[in-house]
Amino acid sequence: MTDHIAALAAWDTPALSNAVDALRLRPNTLGHTDGSLSRITGTTPMVGRAVTARMVAREPGDDGIPVSRLHQAISTTDGPVVVVLQDCDTPAGAGAFLGEVNGSLLAALGIAGLITNGRVRDVRELSRFPYSVHAAGLCVGRAHMRLTHVGGEVTVAGMTIRPGDLLHGDEHGVLGIPPGAVPDVIAKARLIRGDEQDVIEWSRSADFSVEKLLSLRRVRH
Repeated sequence: MTDHIAALAAWDTPALSNAVDALRLRPNTLGHTDGSLSRITGTTPMVGRAVTARMVAREPGDDGIPVSRLHQAISTTDGPVVVVLQDCDTPAGAGAFLGEVNGSLLAALGIAGLITNGRVRDVRELSRFPYSVHAAGLCVGRAHMRLTHVGGEVTVAGMTIRPGDLLHGDEHGVLGIPPGAVPDVIAKARLIRGDEQDVIEWSRSADFSVEKLLSLRRVRH
């Protein structure tokens, strides 16, 4: 697991997505976020196994559960961990779970990142923590924020995620890496990158011409 994490962390998310697609491990439209999230904090690739939860914040209610259940799930998962939080409000983003206090506790637990279709706050404080945050944006308050479930399948930014899923994320978004496929994905990513660099170098060389460009046929495998 540790070797896989280190190997994946050396790559950008689009390169790994190209490799997954080329290996035909699943339909190309599945297994990645849909562009509705932004990386709010973090500067390096995020890699880890998912711990999932759901929340609401728009309306008051008595359906909340203790945040300690999330902390327990994180502490008992073979890390590093990426917390995946589905905001179940319609529309999402009425209030933030993640801010300075919850962010500090998650940092103490050593998470690698958090992704949510909701919003976060205290961005200056969050930027000091050693993990990445992907969210739909920022908000001011907590509203009636409460966790309603920890564990189970969630959907965030068009991506279905289950506990234990291996996730990779950077400024482009988040990608799920199919179980057991890490060596093949990295090998294919190297091959694709080599092919791409050949084309880029050719485009900058004296051998380049419009005629050769128009006759170039690139087939994805």
